Amino acid sequence: MNLTKGEKTRAKILRSAMTLINTRGYTNTSINDIIESSGVQKGNLYFHFSSKDDLCLALVEEAKKEYLAYLKGSMKSEDPLGKIGNILDAILLRHRKMNFIGGCIFGNMALEMTDINSRFSAVIKEVFNEWEELLAVLLQEAQGSGDLDEKIDPVSLARFIVASMEGAIMMAKVSKEEDDMVNCMDMIRRIINL
Repeated sequence: MNLTKGEKTRAKILRSAMTLINTRGYTNTSINDIIESSGVQKGNLYFHFSSKDDLCLALVEEAKKEYLAYLKGSMKSEDPLGKIGNILDAILLRHRKMNFIGGCIFGNMALEMTDINSRFSAVIKEVFNEWEELLAVLLQEAQGSGDLDEKIDPVSLARFIVASMEGAIMMAKVSKEEDDMVNCMDMIRRIINL
């Protein structure tokens, strides 16, 4: 797919903003920082985004699409629990490639912005809900095939997995050690008999 010049500029702004905001935070990243990092003119930035909030909301939306596509694309296994294992492995690989710097843009924005701006709350809630729904469907399929205890509530377990992984990502961000994520993933695997 060929992007127009304007689409390329918009994507460049979003990439620069993503890197800065994920490592520095929303509050500690100025529009001028994003302009300098992206190399675009201020007018170009404001042509695509009317404010820093609009830019960051677009960033979260774009990151959500990319992240969920990445998770879905990682599912190579034939069975539902194997697909969850694929997702866990993909999350670890993603953060390993980033050297555990930055953590999760959604978790970071949730901690920094959701008490300040309800628009962020709504968008970030969508991300976590869609991630939970993806896992819940796989857990329900595993129950249907007899691979997961029928007494387990798939929705609650999916939420537990997302919350556990978000916590593990944050801990690995602090320690820069993958063991924080691996240990959490091992426990999730034990819980679902993977």
